[in-house]
Amino acid sequence: MLDTIDAVRAALRANDELPYGRPRTVTAEELVDAAEQFDDPELLAVALLELTEAYEYDAEQRKLPVAFARIAKLREEHPDGFGDWENHATDWRYKWVAAALLSVPEVPLEAVRRWHGELRSHYLAQGHDLQPYHARQYQLAVHTGEGVQDAFERWATRWRSRYSDCHACELREQALHFVRLGDDERALEVWRPVFSGERSCSEEPHVSRALALLPLLRTGRVEEARSAHLTGYRWARGRSAAAEPVGLHLEFCALTRNEPRGLEILAENRDLFDRHGDPLARLHFLTGAQLLLGRLVEDGHGGIPVAGPPGAHRTAAALYAELRTEGDELAARFDARNGTGAVGGARRDRLARTPLVAEPLPLGLRAATPAAAPTAAPAATPAAAPDRPTDLDELVAKARELSLTNHPESILHWNRIAALIEAPDHRHPEDAEQSGLGSLVQLKAELALERAFEEHLPDEQADALYASAAELFEQAGLTARALACRARQAVPRQDRPGDLRLIREVRSRLEELAEAGDPFGGRELVAVLQVQASAELRAVFQSAPEQGGPDHPRPDPDPQALAEAEATLELLHTEAARYGLPHRQANARLFGARIRFLVERQQEDADFAESERLVAEAERLIEQAGAPWRLAYVHGQRGELALGRGDLEAAVEHFQRSTAVSARYGDRSGTAARAHEGLARAHLCLDRHAEAAGALTEAAARYDRLGAAGEAASARIMLGQALCNAGRPDDGVAVLESVLLEPAFAELDVREQAQARLSLARGLRGAGEPRAAAEEYLLLADRVAGFEEKHILTMVAAEAAVALAVAEQWPAADLARQRALEAHRAGPHPDAVFDMLLRQGRHLAELHDEAHPEAAEQALARLAEAAEVADTAEREGQEFGYGCPEGTLHDTRSRTLSTLGRDEEALAEMELAIAAFAARGADAYHGRAESIRVAAVLEAGRLDRPDAARARVDAAIAELTAAGAPDAAEPLVELRTHLARH
Repeated sequence: MLDTIDAVRAALRANDELPYGRPRTVTAEELVDAAEQFDDPELLAVALLELTEAYEYDAEQRKLPVAFARIAKLREEHPDGFGDWENHATDWRYKWVAAALLSVPEVPLEAVRRWHGELRSHYLAQGHDLQPYHARQYQLAVHTGEGVQDAFERWATRWRSRYSDCHACELREQALHFVRLGDDERALEVWRPVFSGERSCSEEPHVSRALALLPLLRTGRVEEARSAHLTGYRWARGRSAAAEPVGLHLEFCALTRNEPRGLEILAENRDLFDRHGDPLARLHFLTGAQLLLGRLVEDGHGGIPVAGPPGAHRTAAALYAELRTEGDELAARFDARNGTGAVGGARRDRLARTPLVAEPLPLGLRAATPAAAPTAAPAATPAAAPDRPTDLDELVAKARELSLTNHPESILHWNRIAALIEAPDHRHPEDAEQSGLGSLVQLKAELALERAFEEHLPDEQADALYASAAELFEQAGLTARALACRARQAVPRQDRPGDLRLIREVRSRLEELAEAGDPFGGRELVAVLQVQASAELRAVFQSAPEQGGPDHPRPDPDPQALAEAEATLELLHTEAARYGLPHRQANARLFGARIRFLVERQQEDADFAESERLVAEAERLIEQAGAPWRLAYVHGQRGELALGRGDLEAAVEHFQRSTAVSARYGDRSGTAARAHEGLARAHLCLDRHAEAAGALTEAAARYDRLGAAGEAASARIMLGQALCNAGRPDDGVAVLESVLLEPAFAELDVREQAQARLSLARGLRGAGEPRAAAEEYLLLADRVAGFEEKHILTMVAAEAAVALAVAEQWPAADLARQRALEAHRAGPHPDAVFDMLLRQGRHLAELHDEAHPEAAEQALARLAEAAEVADTAEREGQEFGYGCPEGTLHDTRSRTLSTLGRDEEALAEMELAIAAFAARGADAYHGRAESIRVAAVLEAGRLDRPDAARARVDAAIAELTAAGAPDAAEPLVELRTHLARH
């Protein structure tokens, strides 16, 4: 009940803790009504000031000036009700009113200018500098398009003052000035302190990330643009006051050919269609949305359903027409008000922008759309692509030639053939069989077979296509080809074992046909031998899975399965040579290399010479076959072998060669996707997280194009982890949050799902969002509670306890600590629990003050618990990764005591830490040097013993330098220089 002044004040404080948005705004309006019932001008002033703040950050520009007028009148009538804070907040809001009036086209330009005069007069009367006034004058000039450069110079050349906008916001406006002038490079340089984090505020760098998307793209900074979209949109999503940034992210999707992603953003922000409180921001949003929808309509996708204003279903074309009409009318109203064409001209310039890339820019995200993604403009034809004939006879001959050696361009030829023969007016030549073209039935069979080869096609569809092809080949009298299709139907699938007996029977039939001189007998025999080898290899790999590194021994492959597979591969090699099919010979050697690797890696001191020899022979055969595009697979295979034996640099080189070949020949198959993923895994093993992120972004995009949803989701999980580890937690969090919403995520292994959520929680913690991180940790703890590996729950609960402590949620942090300790008893994880207790101890010490006197005792109690955990781990032989737990414990206790003001005790503890690290020798040089540094700082500062501090540091520098550890001594050298000056 808001029936007392104290109750209203408490409600105002509570509302101030809420995020900006409709709920906070509505409550602020109610609190003004509640405050009016009391004769308390100060209370009403605070309520009105809070209301104007809610309006400012909830895009209610129409209402803000009215609320401010009440504040101004109240201050005039009751000046004693305004203290320092209320007066400062009121004067600050003069600027908000100026911007609000400019954003509403119904407000006459004379009224806007008159308010600018009010702002100037008031600031002069109060003794404030006029730099903020000139900033508003510049915004007016930009809006009307008159006197922009002069206004900029009058503003930007003045010193900042108390009432200037925050430094980050001013840098944003200065950067935008240069963007409008077309000087993207200079704009990005102005923005540098904002993007580096040197200058920030509640809106920055998030708004600037949206505004910088176009300059980043135009200057070729693609990776930075991708990052700005990932992190900037995550902030803007669902914010009522972020209509302009959302519109810019929609524009980015249109310019990078990511229309599916744009439709997803439109659906997530459809509430913006109902927001009319800030007409200028609305115009920016409508323009971005119209640009996106225009791309869809232009590409022939105007009929797909899209998310528009709530309450009705719309197609892209229909919504495009609505937005065009409203946007043009709104821009015209601004121009009529202003007496210039600046607003409409800027809108037309923006709508005229066209995509800046030839193909969709990979974002590391999956965009779910209600229809198939729009087709991008075709990529540039690879330099080595074969000529594409238009005559049907030539087209079929070329398609068959390319299919024989798996050229990436073959599918394009077959698609053109399909368009020709499936057209209603197609008339097949009567002499087709004599001319070599083949009957219409034969062509349809070949088309069905080519479509069945499509990667990641659902098993049911592939089987149906093989069955159709077999039936059509039979009708065409091509028995050998029909038999080969039947064999392909019998290969093992993910959910079935296959029919190896049938494959072998088909092989026997084909041997007979080949001996009898069937024109397709030999070729199809070789193809079925490869099918048989693949089926037998599956059995070998299932008995000895390939994943992992050299430090993880696997069971030996089944000897019988191994012998059968190698015999089939040898026969495949022989028969392929007999019938002049060197690319099939190469396949035999590549498969054989994989088998040999399985065997060799079980041997001690294996040199993998045989597997390397087989791959090298495969490479020679491919060159002999004149099919260099097949080298992408060879290099990828070499990369996998190098990765498996731990030769990481070689793996990187081979995978890079594979991706280069794929790019040269326009290969969009799974070979290219797997090569990018393999390259990423090699980079991850080398701790090159930034390079891994780039490769995983490309891998995920390629898996998406193939329809391999599970592989794409897995790649994105690794991408999120790599971005977090590369020092880009905001990017990583955006990717991981997106992955959790993918349908394919639910199909992944539960442990992979858990790893994704753990990475998200850690990313949120790294991004400075401890409360959100704690929520993820707590959800994850419930999910992993049933895992056999009990130590996982211990680790998750411990990390949750730390996140809750950082978020100052102390009751919940204590519960999480108790859960972690309980889990530790069942599934020991001393590293996680030890770290948790040390961190909680430090945070509790920082909490200690007159309001929390108990925090000191609790802090030291946590450290005592940590000591017990370390002692138990040593006593029970638990795996404990801390290099020197004793030294770390004393060091942390010293810092904790220092925070509590117990400096002599702190120095004594640090002496113990130094001794403990010294006992570890060279392995603990860095830890020892850091403890010495802290001890010296404590002596020189808190304890006022500078001579002792200098002597300590000098001795340590000399000792570490003599021991050959100058890097460990470097921080001490810097401290010595500082101590010498004081």
